[in-house]
Amino acid sequence: MARSSDSNFLLAIVKDKTFQAREIRRVILLAMTYLVVTTVLLGVFYHAMLGRLVDGAAPLFFVSEDMERFNEMVPGLASVLGRWMIVMLIVNVVITVLVGTYITRKLGHPLMAIKRALNEVGGGNLDVRLRESDSREFSELTVALNSAMGTIREQVKTAQDEFEQLEQIQNQPSTSAEDVQTAISKCKNALSYFTVADDGSEKSSAA
Repeated sequence: MARSSDSNFLLAIVKDKTFQAREIRRVILLAMTYLVVTTVLLGVFYHAMLGRLVDGAAPLFFVSEDMERFNEMVPGLASVLGRWMIVMLIVNVVITVLVGTYITRKLGHPLMAIKRALNEVGGGNLDVRLRESDSREFSELTVALNSAMGTIREQVKTAQDEFEQLEQIQNQPSTSAEDVQTAISKCKNALSYFTVADDGSEKSSAA
């Protein structure tokens, strides 16, 4: 997502279809929903509280009678405040759980698909492909994984073909050392595409 300037960054949040931009928009939507619900509930609460306080006729001055009346109504107002606080808490919790569940499901399904695909690759199945239409939230990652798997599959297939050719050359009655060396060199070139660190490198990088 573009970050060259603040204006470009804000424009990218609105227009970009990357995973990061979509999640930022969802967080903003969740925050706006929370603010709207809280504002509405507070408005209803204050409307009810004022109606209970003045019974439809607000006094112009707080004379002694008004203060006595106000003091008598304080316990009732406290109970109203307590009930509305509970209502606001319940509504906000429900909305947060619903939106959080939706976001988790949108993120969880593609992650589970990627995990299953990687497990199959670890089991030796290099024909695994992720359907990009089913992973909109991780479209960039899906495309990258499919591209990487395609490249690995091609290199392994090339190495397998060269090994088969090497076996055929060895089984021929008249086999020259040059032909064998050529087949071995092709196999080596196909496998040299992959980089495997030794134990010392792994330990140093892990540290």
